[in-house]
Amino acid sequence: MAPKKQKDASKSRANLADDEALEWLKPRVLIKPDDQDFVPEAELDEEVGRILTTINPQWVPVEVAYHYGQGKFIMKPKPAFGKAYPLYVYQGTAIRKDSDEAKAQIAAGYGMVGFDDAGPKRAKVKKAAAEEEEEEEPEAEPPPVEEAKPEEEGPAEEEVPEAAEPPPEPDVQDEQEVANEEVQEPEPEPEEKPETVEEEVIVVKPRVRKLANQFNFCERAALTYNFPRRSVETQTVPPPRANFGSTALQCIIFDFYQEDYARKMREKEEEKPKRLRKKKEKHAKSAQQIHDEHLAQRIREAWAILERLVNQNIYDDIAQDYRYWDDPSDEFREGMGSLLPLWRFQFEPMRSHAVCDMQWNPHYQDLFAVAYGSLDFTKQQKEGCVCLYSIKNPAYPEYAVITESPIICIDVYTETPYLICVGCYDGNVCVYNAQLSLESSYQYKSDSVRDKHSNIVWEVRWGARLIDGEASFFSVSGDGRVVQWAVMPGELRATTIIELRAPAAPVPGPDGTLIAVNSCGSCICFHPEKADIFLVGTEDGAIHTCSLKYNRSYVRSCQAHHMPVYRINYNYFNNSIYASCSGDWRVKIWEDGREEPLFMFELGSPVGDVKWAPYSSTVFAACTADGKVYVFDLNVNKYRPICVQAVVSKKTKKLTRLDFNPKLPVIVCGDTKGTCHVLKLSPNLRVMVKPPKKALSTDQRTLQIMKLDKLLTLVRDPPFTPGVVDEKFEDD
Repeated sequence: MAPKKQKDASKSRANLADDEALEWLKPRVLIKPDDQDFVPEAELDEEVGRILTTINPQWVPVEVAYHYGQGKFIMKPKPAFGKAYPLYVYQGTAIRKDSDEAKAQIAAGYGMVGFDDAGPKRAKVKKAAAEEEEEEEPEAEPPPVEEAKPEEEGPAEEEVPEAAEPPPEPDVQDEQEVANEEVQEPEPEPEEKPETVEEEVIVVKPRVRKLANQFNFCERAALTYNFPRRSVETQTVPPPRANFGSTALQCIIFDFYQEDYARKMREKEEEKPKRLRKKKEKHAKSAQQIHDEHLAQRIREAWAILERLVNQNIYDDIAQDYRYWDDPSDEFREGMGSLLPLWRFQFEPMRSHAVCDMQWNPHYQDLFAVAYGSLDFTKQQKEGCVCLYSIKNPAYPEYAVITESPIICIDVYTETPYLICVGCYDGNVCVYNAQLSLESSYQYKSDSVRDKHSNIVWEVRWGARLIDGEASFFSVSGDGRVVQWAVMPGELRATTIIELRAPAAPVPGPDGTLIAVNSCGSCICFHPEKADIFLVGTEDGAIHTCSLKYNRSYVRSCQAHHMPVYRINYNYFNNSIYASCSGDWRVKIWEDGREEPLFMFELGSPVGDVKWAPYSSTVFAACTADGKVYVFDLNVNKYRPICVQAVVSKKTKKLTRLDFNPKLPVIVCGDTKGTCHVLKLSPNLRVMVKPPKKALSTDQRTLQIMKLDKLLTLVRDPPFTPGVVDEKFEDD
C-alpha cells in the first residue's frame, strides 16, 4: 500500500503546476544556463590534489626603479636568496671560537659551560665493589667529577673547586632529563673484571653567560601557499531616494542652533551627579506648565491691547490735546512759553517711593523707564521697583519688577533698548532684560562680584563695547570709585577705573599711618564723541575731567559748586558745552578748558536735574525741590527763564528728575511721591531756526550749531596774551 500512496502524492504534486492559486506549494527546480558545460559524474567524483611548488606567482623577475640623479629607470639588483622572500630575520648571538673576540671572552671567563648544561645534575658512574667498600668509610673522599667535553677540559677542571658550597636542590624534571640523556647502555662485562656497581653522582657546573656577538645574525625564510583570489558579489535592493529642497532662512538656522544648544545642555545635566540633578528636577517645568505659561502670555498680550483701547477712550481728550493742541497765547507773549500737563503715571505699590531717575527709550518714542527708590535716608525703604511706562496706557506700567533694594539710578542701552542697567541703594548694580518674563527678574547682578561698590550707586551710564565685543557700563558711587562693568556671558566683571581723591590732607590712622581721603562721587557723564573722556561730579562740588587711559590722576579739575553736584549733561550740538546743577540752587553752563562758567542761573531752591533739549542748541530745562520746572532759551534771554511752571505743591512734594523726549515735544518729570508728570511744550519753547534766504537748503542741525556759536562769541572773554604792560602792572 505504501508505494501506491507515494505515487498518488507525486501525481497530486505534479498537478500543482497547473494551479496558479497554489503557486507557493510548487517544488523548487534547479535552472541551468544554456551555455553551461557538461561534466560527467566520473570527473566530478575525481579527487584533485593540491601541489606545493617553489614557484612564487607574485614574484617579479625584473624590477626597475626611477633614479632621480640619473633621470632614468634602472634595474634593481636581484636579492641573493633567489625567488624566496624573507618573512622573518633574526639576529643571532653566536660567534666563532677561533675569532679574537671569542678568545678574549674565554680568557675573561665567559662561555666555558653552556647555559643549558650549567647547574647541578645527576650522572651514573660505574664503580668496583672494592671501591664501594672504601667509600663506606667515614673519611672517604667524594666520587670523581664527571669528565667534561674535550673542548672544555681546561676550564672545567679549574671551576670544580669553586663549587664547594652545597648546591641547590635540582628540579625533578631536570633530573629526569639529565638521567635520560646520560644513561648509557650497559656493555657485557668479561668474566675476568671484578663486579661493578652503578651510582648516581651530582655534578655541579657553574652557570655563565653565553658568548654574545651583536654583529652576528641568521636569516630564516619560509614559502607559504598562495590561495587563489575569489570575488564574491551580491545584489541588493537599492535604497529609496527622494528629492528634497528647502530655503535655509535665518530663523530656521537660529531654531536649529537653539535646539542643538538645548541638547548639549541636557547632555551636560546628565553627566552631573544624581544628587545635583534631583534638586534641579524639582524646579523643572513640565510640558503642560510650559504650555500654560505660553497661553497665559498670549492672554496677557491680548488683555494689554484691550486695556490700551479702553484707556485711549477714557483719556481721549488728553490724547487729542497731546497731538493737536498748541497754546494760542504764545502769539501774544513773545519770548515766553508754557507747559501743558497731559498724563500722570503712578504705580500703586510705589506711592510711598520717590522717582529717583527716569529716561525715555531711545528707540520707542512713547516708552520711558522709571526707577523707584527713596531719597529720604532717615526713612529708607526696604525695596524698589523698575517700571516701563507707555503714553498709550497711563493706567498701568508695561513692565514692572520689584527689587530687593531701592533703585537710585537707571540707564537704557542705546544699541539694545531692552537692556536696562540700574544702581541700587545697597551698592549693587543690575542689568534687566525687558524681553524676558517678569518671573525671571534681573539677568545680571553684582552681588557675587568681589570688587562691587560699598556705598550707594548714584549714577550708571552705558559705555562703548569692549575689544571682544561685550557690552559695558560705568557706575559712580559714594565710596569714591568709578567702576567699569563688563557684561560677560552669565556674569558681571568689575574693573576700577579711578578712585576720586579729596583735596583734604591725609588723615592719620589708628596705627599712625596716613590714610588718603576719598571724595564721594555723585554723577557721571561721558563725552558724546570721545568715548574715553568722562566728567565726574562729587559731593564737595568739584567736577573732574577723567580719562580711561590715565586712571591715576585727573585730566582737569575745577571747583564748580559749593554743594553736591546732582547732574552733568552735554549739549547735543556742541560737544564742548555742558551744564551742571547742584544743591547750592545754581545751574551753570561750562565750556571745556575754561575755569569759569559761561552762564550761571540761581533758581532759589536745590536743583535736582538739568537737561539740554534735543531739538535746540540753546534750550535747557531744570527742576527744583520747590516743585517748579524752569525752561531756558539762551538765544531769547540769557538771564532769565522763558517758562517757570509749578507742577506739584511744594508743601507735600518735590521734583527730583526730568527728561526731554528725543522726538516728541514733551518732557516728563518725577516727584517724591512716585508720580510721573508728562508735560507738553508750547510753540514758543520749541522754536526752530529759519534758514537764511541765501542758504535755504541748510539743514536744521547746521543752523542750530551756527546759532550756538554766534551766542558763544558774545559771552566768551578775549584770549589772554601776556605782554609788557601786564608785566609792568604786576611789578607795581
